[in-house]
Amino acid sequence: MAGNYEKNLFRHNQELIAENEKLRAKVARIETETANKYLGIIDRLEEALEAVMQKCNELEERVAKLEAENDRLRKQLNNDSSNSSNPPSGDKKPNTPNTYNGRTSSGKKPGGQKGHAGIHLSRVAIEEKITKGQMQHKIVDHGEPEGKYTSKYVIDLKVEAIAVEHRFYGNTSIPLEFRPDVQYGDEIKAVVATLSGQGLVASNRIVDMITSMSDGALELSEGTIYNFLLDFNTKAKSCIETIQTKLLNNDVMHVDQTGSRINGRNMYFSNYSDDKRVLYTVNQTKSRKAIEDDGILPLFVNSLIHDHNTVYYNYGKANGECNVHLIRYLRANSDNTLNHWSDAMIELLLSMKISKEHAIGFGAEAFEQDDLDRYRKRYDEIVKTGFVALKSTKSRFFKTEERRLLNRLKKYRDNHLLFVTDFAVPFDNNLSERDLRMVKTKGKVSGCFRSMQGAKIFANLMSVIKTAVKQNVSPHVAIRSVFSGSWLIA
Repeated sequence: MAGNYEKNLFRHNQELIAENEKLRAKVARIETETANKYLGIIDRLEEALEAVMQKCNELEERVAKLEAENDRLRKQLNNDSSNSSNPPSGDKKPNTPNTYNGRTSSGKKPGGQKGHAGIHLSRVAIEEKITKGQMQHKIVDHGEPEGKYTSKYVIDLKVEAIAVEHRFYGNTSIPLEFRPDVQYGDEIKAVVATLSGQGLVASNRIVDMITSMSDGALELSEGTIYNFLLDFNTKAKSCIETIQTKLLNNDVMHVDQTGSRINGRNMYFSNYSDDKRVLYTVNQTKSRKAIEDDGILPLFVNSLIHDHNTVYYNYGKANGECNVHLIRYLRANSDNTLNHWSDAMIELLLSMKISKEHAIGFGAEAFEQDDLDRYRKRYDEIVKTGFVALKSTKSRFFKTEERRLLNRLKKYRDNHLLFVTDFAVPFDNNLSERDLRMVKTKGKVSGCFRSMQGAKIFANLMSVIKTAVKQNVSPHVAIRSVFSGSWLIA
């Protein structure tokens, strides 16, 4: 009995061991299956999380790009002539007067101010012009022409066609210019050139005007108008050369460029100016080669003033930057970033300008070295403050713009301050800005030029007209003098 019991107990124990092994295997299998299951879930979750993170990074990058684009577009909307290089004609004029383009109200009433010399018709002025031969003098009597009388003048203008007959008798030699039986005189050519250049009148409208004013006696063609202008261009060559020579002899020359169009293609007008004369050129590009082809700056050895066109730094002994343009960019930086170092720089530049004007008023020819050192030190302090403030600028777009502006200020400090180190150099390049306005107006009136030859004729015509205006010579008289070969401007 005992033996059987032990055998049964042993067998039962073996069965339990076997069952335990099965359970262990089952538990191990379940653990393995569970581990594999959750590891798969974890892997899928990690993959999903990685995809979400990648998507978040993409969205963050896209948001940053959109914010930069929004800042760029906002800058375009906020840009006007007071904080960018945009022309005043594109400004959105507010309802309040004198607040656009950086202007502030003077508090004065509109019109001529006290002490202003008004322009009006006066007997003395009219009789002086009659004496000088500037006006024809005709007398119309009212009543019996005897004894004392009272004079009243009526000023008018008469346009009439005149045919001047030249008779050559005997063996008198006939000059070459009289080879045709009929030709046009210098006066009508000058009128046409004045209308085309100063008036910016199109050729077909000049034809209509001449026909109308002469009561049909003169019937020109557009081809004749072009030939008049071509004749002017040929005869103006020596005048243009004289303007160029005088510009090259100056201590300071203003230079600038502006774009235009010719038959749907870009071209560029350049101007070379001083306070007495201006020379215009036109090229298909604004490259250094085009400047070399003009043949002016390579010969110039004194100071240039321009609007931060770095190609000009290859010419002249010194280059001054236009600080009016700089102030616009500084003002835009203050508006966009709310960093006020740029306001401090504006204040410094304007205070130096005023100090220079006062010094010149007292007869000074230069600042003391201590004053110059003080100005430079303050300038450098503001730039340093700007780089510190740059770190807090949130917008990536405006941060890039601000860094570019600060780098310019740092690199071109001596160029922006040339106006205080050399009193001959002006604070700005506004003279060039004014000289280029007629070119921009021409573009607005005509849209574009039809040929490069026409653009070059216009450039030479405007060189004579604007130089005449600067020298207080009537543009029409100056143009007529070019046709006659005895030009008046220098």
